[in-house]
Amino acid sequence: MPQIRVAQVPGSHPYARHLSGPPGAAFVSIADPVDPDRPPGQWWPPIALDPEWITAHADRFDVMHLHFGFESFSLAHLEACLAALRAAGRGFVFTVHDLQNPQLADQSHHQRQLDLLVPAADGLSTLTAGAAEEIARRWGRQATVIAHPHLLPLDESVSTPEAGRLHDDADDTTSRRVRRPADRPTAVVGMHLGDLRAGVDAIGACDSLLGAVHALRAAGTPVVAEIHLRDSVRDDAVRDEVVRMCAAHDEGVELDIHPRLSDDALEQSLSALDACVLPYGHGTHSGWLELCFDLGVPVLAPTVGHWLDQHDEPGAVFAFEPGATESLTAAIEAALAYRGTVARSSVLADRRARRLLDRGVITRRHADLYAAALESRVPA
Repeated sequence: MPQIRVAQVPGSHPYARHLSGPPGAAFVSIADPVDPDRPPGQWWPPIALDPEWITAHADRFDVMHLHFGFESFSLAHLEACLAALRAAGRGFVFTVHDLQNPQLADQSHHQRQLDLLVPAADGLSTLTAGAAEEIARRWGRQATVIAHPHLLPLDESVSTPEAGRLHDDADDTTSRRVRRPADRPTAVVGMHLGDLRAGVDAIGACDSLLGAVHALRAAGTPVVAEIHLRDSVRDDAVRDEVVRMCAAHDEGVELDIHPRLSDDALEQSLSALDACVLPYGHGTHSGWLELCFDLGVPVLAPTVGHWLDQHDEPGAVFAFEPGATESLTAAIEAALAYRGTVARSSVLADRRARRLLDRGVITRRHADLYAAALESRVPA
């Protein structure tokens, strides 16, 4: 069977870039179009999701695979894209990453977009069994469940200064130096609020975390909260309230306000934590959780969306009820207890090995999804 050519949308995002297998795999992702007038690294809104681009470049791909980044497009624009794909005889695959869009407070437009895209897809996938069940209930469609791929590059070593290099076949010049938490008496529980996008419940999450840390410290557990906030945010009033809440605690909290971190700086920040709290009020799946998994950092996740379905092995994710300080306190205690049972270096090595195995499975499952989509696509 000829190699299937796929237009990943957006193709330059790490998620899409890590779907493809080695040369000679059953499918190949074409190069993502680039707009020279955009800042480097800005893939949004995706250029390929355009009826004129589809018509002009249909000879370059067999299947278009839409992931995310379409929230700014009108229904008419998306309908025109679907019509252009049908007219060109190209397949359309859609991965439902977000049943609720974390970039938006009002979900009504996103829900109308899903009502258009989910039924129109020749092939449909999602990341977790829970999301697939929700898709089946809402649209009567069976979505193929394919796990999230790795986010840290697998051709680079993940090592710790204490343990030395984990993978002797890695070149020192490309090795990522990922710090584990130092052997310190005080644990650090971090939370990154970013620029306060719509899906982040900054005030509620801060209230719960600060309350949990206060309770733990009062009970004799040495722990501090490390809260990160961008210096440019979408909601100044929420930022000011977060600053006020943190300032009201004389000890046990460190607030760090800074510009957007580079990828390397973010990895260093996360990898130095004993646990990381997801501050989400709504959403479905989390790439942040996947990055923490790659870094061996336990995640504290609220019991909404389908974050708890992403990884089920011990020490990966600990659940808490949003807005419930006692629940988050118990989750932090469980995460810190797990910290003492296994070395971070062992966690990193085990998870890298798993990711290497998963990469082949993820590639094959996508290849099967694309082949089935081409067989079932509706002719123009």
